[in-house]
Amino acid sequence: MDMNMAIVSLLLLVAVIAVGFKKKVNVGIVAICIAFIFGMTMGIKDVDIIKGFGTNLFIMLLGITLLCSIAQTNGAIDLFARKCTAMVGKNTWLAPVMIWIIGAIISGAGPGSIPSLGIVCAIAVPFGIATGYSPIMMCILGEVGVFFGRFTPITTDCSVIMSVAAPQGYTEYSTTLMLSALIVSIVEAIFVFVVFKGYKVKCNSEMKIGDLPGFNRNQLLTLIGFAVLVLVVLIFRKNVGLVGFAVSSILILLGAVDERQAISRVPWGTLIMITGVGVLMKLVISAGGIQLLSTLLSSIMTPQTAAAITGASAGIMSWFSSATGVVYPTMIPTVGSIAGYMNGTVDPNVLITMISICAAYAGLSPASTGGGLILAASATDPDFSEKDEAKLFAKLFILSAIALLIIVVMALLGVFNLFV
Repeated sequence: MDMNMAIVSLLLLVAVIAVGFKKKVNVGIVAICIAFIFGMTMGIKDVDIIKGFGTNLFIMLLGITLLCSIAQTNGAIDLFARKCTAMVGKNTWLAPVMIWIIGAIISGAGPGSIPSLGIVCAIAVPFGIATGYSPIMMCILGEVGVFFGRFTPITTDCSVIMSVAAPQGYTEYSTTLMLSALIVSIVEAIFVFVVFKGYKVKCNSEMKIGDLPGFNRNQLLTLIGFAVLVLVVLIFRKNVGLVGFAVSSILILLGAVDERQAISRVPWGTLIMITGVGVLMKLVISAGGIQLLSTLLSSIMTPQTAAAITGASAGIMSWFSSATGVVYPTMIPTVGSIAGYMNGTVDPNVLITMISICAAYAGLSPASTGGGLILAASATDPDFSEKDEAKLFAKLFILSAIALLIIVVMALLGVFNLFV
């Protein structure tokens, strides 16, 4: 690893985000420009730079947001929102709890965290509008529920964790992981609720279900489409983006929406922002920027800080990469050597738990799937502007960092050792 290039890559990443926020321009466009220039200086071919464009993520985001834009265009979301408001009435406190539970159940059922995140964000925005809560807050609460549910024994995440932990002889971490994930999820949910001042929301609507019109043909078809999306992803484990495209196509063919209006409502700027930053992220990883951060953290590790620093390293990696595809396979195999280096003073189960949880909750980063979906889903809100987009991008980075910091502090206080 070229130390200089690693440092430069990290500085460029920070600079791109700062410039985009300061100048209020699309960070993704700036990121692609810098990735091209930086890639040339590293001698990377254009075709390899382009490979950093997250095709899978783009398809997933576009499929979900297209379906959401259809629901907006034909009024399905607006009417659904008003009916939800009438159903909840003055019991607004139920809404945040319900979206958390929905996220935990969907994720815990086993389809994997990525499709679960997509589903819960699609539900959270109209639910938030309906009850008066911030749609962004509802998206985050739903994702926090998903982050807990992803650690049930039948999920993809746990399968990956087991596949790299078991060869080292570690198989007794499940209880520690589940209980720790639950505590973290509750703490993070309360933190988000307070930050977004959810406690100030009061619904005084006297609206009743009977006062509202019924769903028309197009709106009913759209809601059925959402139900089909959830069922197909949960039961058949299909890509949520492709299913979103399929459902959207059928709705368009059935005349449930004006195609041009629906496509025009897709948040293209947000999609460019997310995938554009991904292009630069890939080069930062290739240049060793993320590895450099992890190495620096590891160099200051002690028996008292080992779990916290290991978790922080996993979280930082997860800001820019996949927890299941990169962080777990990369970091969990190091648990044995870390435990050995600490002469048995650090419990391996706690290390596995910290890597897993920190990698999951750092997913609120807009450069990761969870944060990207929040950006995309929020952009489908009619009241969401381009100015809000830039602010939310920065806010999600900050929230992700704080979420990671909360877990690290809990580890330093020995909270997770209570579940060993």
